[in-house]
Amino acid sequence: MRESQRIKLLKAGIGKAQKSSNRRQYKCIQSGCSEKAIKSHSQQKKCQLESISENLYVYSVDKGLYNIFSDKPREILVKKTITESSRYKGYCNAHDTDIFLKIENNNLDISNDFHNYLLLLRCISYEFANKRDAYLRQVDILNQVGDLFSNEGRMNYEGSGYGLKMFLEIDAPYYFLRLNEIKDTEDYSQVRFNSFEIDKNLGVSCSTCFSPLMEEHGEWMNQNIDSVQPFVSMSIIPSKEKTLVSFCWLAEFDEFCDKIRDIDIRQDNFMHILNMLAFTQSEDTCVTPSLWEQLTQYEKTTIYQQMGTSDSLINATNIPLVMQM
Repeated sequence: MRESQRIKLLKAGIGKAQKSSNRRQYKCIQSGCSEKAIKSHSQQKKCQLESISENLYVYSVDKGLYNIFSDKPREILVKKTITESSRYKGYCNAHDTDIFLKIENNNLDISNDFHNYLLLLRCISYEFANKRDAYLRQVDILNQVGDLFSNEGRMNYEGSGYGLKMFLEIDAPYYFLRLNEIKDTEDYSQVRFNSFEIDKNLGVSCSTCFSPLMEEHGEWMNQNIDSVQPFVSMSIIPSKEKTLVSFCWLAEFDEFCDKIRDIDIRQDNFMHILNMLAFTQSEDTCVTPSLWEQLTQYEKTTIYQQMGTSDSLINATNIPLVMQM
């Protein structure tokens, strides 16, 4: 088979898998609920995304696969309406509204245990829904065009899918179980946090989970392959005149979170760390259009190259500053 024909078939198969993913429906992830999950916002459209939008547009992560074989450099952050941005199929309408009501419409208090619990729950919910969708899309792609991959390419692709599968089967059930237990007992002190208030709208909104082990995560996973991974959630919540930042984790993972606990708004490299985490560890970051568009192409390319690869706070200064105090 000619390479041009193989690429054409790959494009067609990936396109079918993307369409199947877009149409796929799920049940609400709230335990005991059988209602259909809606496309929830992991970052509130009112107040939060509106505050960084321009004409109701922001730059957000493009998860589509249609341009994977384009000759042009792929733009990972693309301009979308706030309605289209930061969506996930997680909860039914009733549960999405009820569960997170306390932290919406500028009611968030980042010093409140319960509010930080809700931030952690929302980030874990998004992470689960995002990884579930990515895993099932990979299965669809392999079913459609897996025989067109090279042996090495298929092995690498299946390897990344295995990581997603392990998260869905080991990590996510544990986190949801623990978060449900915390809610039932109302012992919100079981969620630890390190949070800050900044007297400026930084122009960036974010909701994500990442490993507090940072560059040591791979080695730890090799030695603890069947163990639950420690995760820290990071929420950057802008409003008209301020930005709230909160890092949250479960108390049983305290021993892994020294680096996160030590982050201090007064340290010289605080904004470097915040930019690095928002742009290299998150698949759910939204940016004010003029803020992103003022960057040079070199700066944008540098950020894209670091996405998913930069995992050390020491290297934070290598990331161009999108947010600035």
